[in-house]
Amino acid sequence: MGVRDFGAVCDVSVLVNRMNIERAQQLLDGGELYLPSATYSWLARDKLISVRGKAMGYSLISQFVRDRGLFVVYLPELYEELARRLLFTVERQVPLTDLRAAMLAAHMQLPLLAFDGEFVDRLQEHFYARVIWQLDAHADWLAMREAFELYRELSSDIGGYLNQHLSEDEAIRSAVEELRRCRGDNLQAMTSAVRKLSQAKPNPGTLNFKYLTWDLMSTVRDYVQQHVLQPDVVRGLCERVLLLVASQK
Repeated sequence: MGVRDFGAVCDVSVLVNRMNIERAQQLLDGGELYLPSATYSWLARDKLISVRGKAMGYSLISQFVRDRGLFVVYLPELYEELARRLLFTVERQVPLTDLRAAMLAAHMQLPLLAFDGEFVDRLQEHFYARVIWQLDAHADWLAMREAFELYRELSSDIGGYLNQHLSEDEAIRSAVEELRRCRGDNLQAMTSAVRKLSQAKPNPGTLNFKYLTWDLMSTVRDYVQQHVLQPDVVRGLCERVLLLVASQK
């Protein structure tokens, strides 16, 4: 897997202190840690910012960036625009920092690593997020690779279904039902395989992976009605309805 195929985007809860960042590095077992460039630029300007009551300091994060323990990644303009549209959809009840992190994770098709439950709680409250599957994997490259690949397969399945049912109000629910009908046995088998891999050797900890849908479809439909995006881009946005959130178990 390439450098951008194995790693995680950091939630603010990972970036509050050195201990958490170093713990994230251990748990990712060699995977890279990522941060949206807009968040880093804001932090560079203000030196200290608070998100969800958690403070991040520029000096700490910039040191990890210089040492290549944390990578700053540009969020494509379309996803930045989508994040801002979602921000106003929920009347700023979810921080833009969170939305950018979610968009970057979805864009890169990597998990978003969080050390508290606040991120998922806010998505469930404001974006009707629903956990459709979850599994535990030890901090081992082989086990986590399987969890990542499952995410990409499921996002492709859900995205394909949604792309064909854009006009339906209950499309996400129907997509999940169809996925479970077609892939229920596969999901169980994958979970068992990851469990066996996780037992193979000692490890620095266990990650819980939550595969969850969140409602982007009203905004995606707006783009479709405006005829501003190519079909393959619309399909890509439909796939971003599935997020993978990892947390320390």
